[in-house]
Order: sequence, then C-alpha cells, then structure tokens
Amino acid sequence: MSPESIREALSKHIPRTTPFEAHPDRAAVALVLAGEDSRLQMCFIRRSSRTDDPWSGQMAFPGGRVSAGDVSAQAVAEREAREEVGLRLEESYRLGALSELPVHRAGAKTSTVLSSFVYYLGPFPAPLTPDEEEVAEAYWAPMADLWDPRNADYFGAYPAIHFQGHLIWGLTLRVLAQFAEALGRPLPGKIAAS
Repeated sequence: MSPESIREALSKHIPRTTPFEAHPDRAAVALVLAGEDSRLQMCFIRRSSRTDDPWSGQMAFPGGRVSAGDVSAQAVAEREAREEVGLRLEESYRLGALSELPVHRAGAKTSTVLSSFVYYLGPFPAPLTPDEEEVAEAYWAPMADLWDPRNADYFGAYPAIHFQGHLIWGLTLRVLAQFAEALGRPLPGKIAAS
C-alpha cells in the first residue's frame, strides 16, 4: 500500500457529508499517515483521563469538536492535530475524506456527526508533541499491525484491535474500518464501519 494507491482509492470514495453550517454539533479527526510505502504508519493518541470526557483514556485519532473560527470540518481536523500533537497539516498533504459518521455514546446515537480526513506527511514520521491536558500518549502505529488478525479482539461485546497494551475500539475503530473499506482492504474479524 502506497500513499498514491490510498489517494487513488479515496478519490473513488464519494463521502456522504452535510454542509458545515447545517450541523452545529460537529467534530472532526485527522487520519495522519507517514513512512515508506511498505512501512506506512498512522498517528494515534491516547486521550488523557478526565472526568468531563466520555472517551477519557481511550485510543483515538487527533481531533475534536468545532470551535468558533473554524470554517470547515477539515479546518477542525487540522487545528486539532496541531493542538493535540503538534502536526501542521496542509492541503497538499491531504489524500481524501471519508463519509460523516454519527457519534454514539454508550450505544445510543447523539446529535454529533464526525468528519474524517486522511493525510500523508512523507516518508519520515514527524515528532509528536502531545498536549498534556488532552493527550496522555501519542504513537506512530505500523499499519500492518492494525490489519494483523492476531491483534483483532473484543472489548466486551465490541470489536477491538490491540496496540501496545491498549485497545482501539468504538468510534475510532469505526473510522478505521471505514478507511479500510474505502481502500478495499477490510480489517480482520467482525469490524464494520457502520
């Protein structure tokens, strides 16, 4: 898998979206890739433990909710990547976008929709500088590990992927599964983007 093959696959994926202004309760994430073709890596964070965060301590992509001044969902993803891990994303790094997903909390749909954008930074993973208030740890995860069937598992009744002693599950796994399906390379196990 190469950045160009990912760009090509995403160019054939027509994302389902709503106008930015039409959905005030919006969030966005950045799926950031880096590395050589045969050893691509993806940026993940582990969220800091906070009582006011329903996803406290979970694995996630850099991202968050819309703020005043954000002009698009893509701007939200890029601002959050800069704030959370110090990655400066530019339009020239963008490979494509995925369809919006409804956000669920404890299995129930909320009013929030999540937009996801895919970027490639180049052959060398950039240093990650986590914002300690929001991010406990930041990682460059080898994509091969995410697709390795030996890492597929469950967190209770929910599909999950093991990574460095943590589980990728829930909304983050739904986004990753959607990305995998757009590439024509579904994740192992019973993981679906819906």
